[in-house]
Order: sequence, then structure tokens, then C-alpha cells
Amino acid sequence: MWKAKVIFWILVYFLPALIGYYLDSLLGINRIPWTWPFGLILLISALLVSSAAGRALRLCGHSREAKRFTPPDKLVTAGIYSCMRHPNQFGSSLMPLAIALILGTPCGIALSGWGVAFGLAFILYVEEKLVHQSFCPEYCEYAKRVPAVSLNPKCLLEAIKVFLGKINC
Repeated sequence: MWKAKVIFWILVYFLPALIGYYLDSLLGINRIPWTWPFGLILLISALLVSSAAGRALRLCGHSREAKRFTPPDKLVTAGIYSCMRHPNQFGSSLMPLAIALILGTPCGIALSGWGVAFGLAFILYVEEKLVHQSFCPEYCEYAKRVPAVSLNPKCLLEAIKVFLGKINC
């Protein structure tokens, strides 16, 4: 299953920008030179959120010592998980837009909405189902309090706190 997820996310990350880049050249549309700083900021933010989610899972998601890529056996609600339930996938779902903005491809920027939509659909239809199977009823109560994804700046602060080691599991 994890191999399919990796392939899915690679396609979601790069396909909109690559198709957009091709369409731009086919249609004779020029790059937008001033979008790359916004893309870089979005890319760094998305990587920060995703990395903080992985670190929080590694620190708090295991009842015993676990290998590096072992699924959690404990529900994590601390750190960045205190402000959204799926920070890793949410950060990943912003990557298509970040890449298209960095490349400055107008068609890629337009198509990146599809990449974001597929990423969010993955959260709602794949990840939610898996987490419900593993952690309900505890997760069901958590889901009532915390949104699946959030654009609240507090989430970036929570991500930074995780990297500073300020997470109480």
C-alpha cells in the first residue's frame, strides 16, 4: 500500500506543473517571473508542516521503540496535531501549487488546483478511513474538536515548536 501512496504523491506533486509547462510551450504562453518567491515560501511552509508531522509521529506515536517508518500505534494529538488531524498530507497537498509557482507556469498554476484537490480527497477518503479503523473511538472524539486541515498560522507555530523539541506527548 505504501508504494502506491508514494507513486500517488509523486504524480500529485509534479504532474500539474509538468503538464502546465508543456501546455504553456504549446500555446506560446510566457512564464510568470514574479511567482517563484511565493512558491518558495509555500514550499518551505509545506515541508515544515509535513516534517513536523512526521517528527511528532515518531516522538509520540509509539508505545515502544519503533523502526523509522513504522506506523504509529498511539493516536497523536500533541504538537501540530493539536490544530489539524492530517498535517503531513495537508503539507503534501500544497506541493503542486508550490512547484507550479516556482516554475512560473500559468497553465501549471491553473492545473495545480487539481493536484491540491486530489491531495485533499486523499485525506478525506483514504487517510480518514485508515485512522478511524486504527484509533476509534478515541479518534472520533478528537475529530469532533480538531479540523482535518487548517490554514491557521498557529499551525506553523506548532510545527516550529515540534522542531524545537517543545512537544508534550
